[in-house]
Amino acid sequence: MSRTTLRGPIEAYLATSSDRRTLLSTWTREGAKALATKALVPLEIGRARRLEKSQRPLKLHLGVADNYLQGWVNIDLFRPGRQLDLRWDLRRPLPFSNGAADAIFAEHLFEHIDLKGAFVLLRECWRVCAADAVLRIGVPDLGRYVRAYGGEDSIIDDCRPGRPTRGIALSEVFFCCGHRSMYDFETLEGLLVEGGFSTVERCEYGLGRIYPNPDGEHRRLESLYVEAIK
Repeated sequence: MSRTTLRGPIEAYLATSSDRRTLLSTWTREGAKALATKALVPLEIGRARRLEKSQRPLKLHLGVADNYLQGWVNIDLFRPGRQLDLRWDLRRPLPFSNGAADAIFAEHLFEHIDLKGAFVLLRECWRVCAADAVLRIGVPDLGRYVRAYGGEDSIIDDCRPGRPTRGIALSEVFFCCGHRSMYDFETLEGLLVEGGFSTVERCEYGLGRIYPNPDGEHRRLESLYVEAIK
């Protein structure tokens, strides 16, 4: 007996979402970028030393993707065609001296790293930050998404409209796009304090101690922004 073709909203969603082959392809691409970046380590260490001497103030933009920021040292994995100042795997220690950086910015990076790796990177950020330097982080706002699932916030409808169920929309925040962890303010604050930062504050989009503000407009609706001071 042949299976009747379903045409419900969940099957329609599955037909347009990433399948296992797409996921494996993504893993393969990420692995290739990491290997290519590893081969460049000796060259990029020298580049980092030159940037540290020439860039004043030294502002580090971690996890650039396609959002190149003028006036910052833009750092990410090597990818052909990607505009970067430093091709570096952020799972490695940052190639800068203790206290060298005046500001660090990372927007929608930390959710792509597991919790242990995130803590290691935050400790590296603390190490390279000068006294009173600012670390600004933007991540998907887990607290808002959880409240939205309970009907107390509009972020699911605003950022992930048209999903068959609210549960599917919420699961995307955890599992899609290579996400490895999620953060509310309490979690991010705890990591930063234990990582050595003396002051941790929640910030609104576009507002904070860094000028001009580096926040991306396309991240505005769903992001939690936090600033930490060494």
